[in-house]
Amino acid sequence: MSVGGWNTRVAVATGVAMMGLLLVACGNKEPAAGEVPAASVPTATASMTPTVGSTAEPVDNPSEPGTTAEPSKKPTVTPRPAPVKPFRLSSSMLLTGKEMAKGDPSRHWQANSQTPLAPICGLASTRGDKVKGVLSRHFTDELEADGGQWITRYSDERAARAAYDQIVATIKSCKAFSPGQTHARKMTENRTLSLGDRTRILRWYDYALPSDPGSENGGFPYAVTQQGKVVSVLAFSEMGTGIEPANFERVARFAAARLN
Repeated sequence: MSVGGWNTRVAVATGVAMMGLLLVACGNKEPAAGEVPAASVPTATASMTPTVGSTAEPVDNPSEPGTTAEPSKKPTVTPRPAPVKPFRLSSSMLLTGKEMAKGDPSRHWQANSQTPLAPICGLASTRGDKVKGVLSRHFTDELEADGGQWITRYSDERAARAAYDQIVATIKSCKAFSPGQTHARKMTENRTLSLGDRTRILRWYDYALPSDPGSENGGFPYAVTQQGKVVSVLAFSEMGTGIEPANFERVARFAAARLN
């Protein structure tokens, strides 16, 4: 039995030795092309997780691989708001000599380059405070009638409205030129018209007192119109009662239409 047992141990040892030789032989075997030795294949572990992405070269435009986009050579321009042009007065806003003659056809009215004379209620009856611009025109029939138009511009509509109210108040008080001792003065017109933002017609009449019946009477009509930032004043004077009310209103309408 001992012999048999020894033989058994020899056989086992011989088998183990043969397996070792086989392993050595397998380990020395050269891998074929493209073949990875089993012993060198890494086991997937957290520490072996790759941290670098694709090694392909980046492109500027993914939709066109292989091309490089060139930066635009045009500078970026930020749009600017259009500047607001300041409002200016224009001579086209003034009543013309032809319109004056058409409005009051009984006279041969014409315009000229002279500065109009101060009206019966003074220059304060033609403009308000803080005027930003002025235009004027003189009218005459070259006989006994005379008049003018004054257009003034203000910073905004609120200032123009204040100037309009101030001018109307000055005309209503009319303290600049008081009638002489032989005359008295009364207002014969004070009415509003639907022209521009607002329009007022006022008329003063100077008449001789009974103590001096030979003295001449005089008519002094005014038309004051506000349109936006602009105020227009028409002021006339002549012997007698002055321009007829209907004709003067027609002239005032012509003048107001030019302010638009």
